[in-house]
Amino acid sequence: MRTAAYARYSSDAQREASLDDQLRNCRAYCARQGWPKPTIYTDAAVSGARNDRPGYRTLLKESGEFDVILVDDLSRLSRDMGEVNAAVKRLRFAGVRLIGVSDGVDTARKSHKADVGLRGIMSELYLDDLADKTHRGLTGRALAGASAGGLPFGYRITGVGERAIDPEQAAIVRRIYALYLEGHSARTIASTLNADRVRSPRGTAWCASAIFGDARRGIGILANPIYAGQQVWNRSHWIKHPDTGRRVRQERPQSEWIVHHNADLAIIDTDTWQRAQARVKGQHRNTSTGKRNAGRPMKHLLSGVLRCCECGAAFVIVDRYRYGCSAHKERGSAVCPSTLRIDRRTLESAALAGVRRLLESESAWQTAQRAVADELKRHAPDIDGAKVRLAAAERVHANLMRAIREGILTPSTKAELIAAEATVDEARRALEALKQLQPATIIPRLREIWQQAIATLGTRPDEIPAARECLREVLGETATVKNENGETWIEASPSSSSVADKSQLALVAGAGYVRYLTAPLRIPVPPPQSRAS
Repeated sequence: MRTAAYARYSSDAQREASLDDQLRNCRAYCARQGWPKPTIYTDAAVSGARNDRPGYRTLLKESGEFDVILVDDLSRLSRDMGEVNAAVKRLRFAGVRLIGVSDGVDTARKSHKADVGLRGIMSELYLDDLADKTHRGLTGRALAGASAGGLPFGYRITGVGERAIDPEQAAIVRRIYALYLEGHSARTIASTLNADRVRSPRGTAWCASAIFGDARRGIGILANPIYAGQQVWNRSHWIKHPDTGRRVRQERPQSEWIVHHNADLAIIDTDTWQRAQARVKGQHRNTSTGKRNAGRPMKHLLSGVLRCCECGAAFVIVDRYRYGCSAHKERGSAVCPSTLRIDRRTLESAALAGVRRLLESESAWQTAQRAVADELKRHAPDIDGAKVRLAAAERVHANLMRAIREGILTPSTKAELIAAEATVDEARRALEALKQLQPATIIPRLREIWQQAIATLGTRPDEIPAARECLREVLGETATVKNENGETWIEASPSSSSVADKSQLALVAGAGYVRYLTAPLRIPVPPPQSRAS
């Protein structure tokens, strides 16, 4: 009997010993059943509402190696009802039994669906109730004029819910406002502060976004009204996206904001604040339409695909015609000394032509074939593994029957026999289901699909997102632009594995590419051609 145990606690405010308490219960259960000690998986200080917990993801990935997985109670596995149901289905399909030691959940029982559903609903209601109570408490604190959120730059904590001006940081805030009202841009200010080695809010280099901020959300040095003595809370709240499971911010109507004026927290005067906001609003608006500029997808082919060889920051469009280092552009030469600028058309044409030549080679095509074949093989049904699990379940059942015939009876014998019979039935059904599967062993028209994928890298790609995805997959995450002795080139290193991490089966839909580099790749970038006037 191969066993595993998973334990989790939610926040830093809870005790590390909580993991030991949960695992002690799981080990004791295994001892009572005569099972070996479980393999341990844990997540510390991670909410059960998240499904990207490293220990949890590893457990699910390796779940096929076990016969039984134990948790202290089902809420440790997840507090999301949909995630719990999905996890239980995956485990049952793999022939793995899930047991909640304290709450009595056991997927070997026929009634487990009701137990899992009820526990999942209770877990979600617990989170909703906890969120409501937390928000109620913070609302009371905000109405009383106390802090109910984070600590902005320029202040220090003096007590629970209390903060005061930090003189050293406040001087930096005043300097930023003075420079901005003199006509300097946020990028110029960031570069100046970095050149003077002024410490930023995060202790690293200043960037333009930390200074200019977001007036709609009230964050950033130039956008946060706290600097004028106006404390605003309840602007927004976080909600989980139903498709991705990630938390996203949603803005609240202004009628729900809680605004408190506190002159003791004012770092700048009201006139300075209003003049700065007038300039901020002017920069936020399009001068021709008077409307806010809407967000837009990345429109340049190589922005963020390539890296600066000096500092590793993204290579992006830095002016109308050229690519350059984003760190130098946003934070100045104190952060990155690279002044390299490359004509946009020249760099894009060189990257497209170089990657196309490689993908059109016979060696690239053969690597693609091997990668797809390996992926199909990896997804083939594990009939041998299912037979092993069935044999293990039958051995447990046979041992129980032998004990009964010999008169060895305990109060739990009947329950164990019922569970063993259910496990055997489940293992048999899983084996039969795998035998019925007819997995693909080849992909029809694979060569044609490969050629269609390469076609996205035309001289001027019609689909920028698809071409960007191809370039990123082939070049990897660390392809750099280098320049020495007047020569410029794109350099990419081999991937740590012979194929990309993501499923190669995505290639069937034309959405994935094989990363096949086995040696460093160097794509020369010629000098730019003269641009027609």
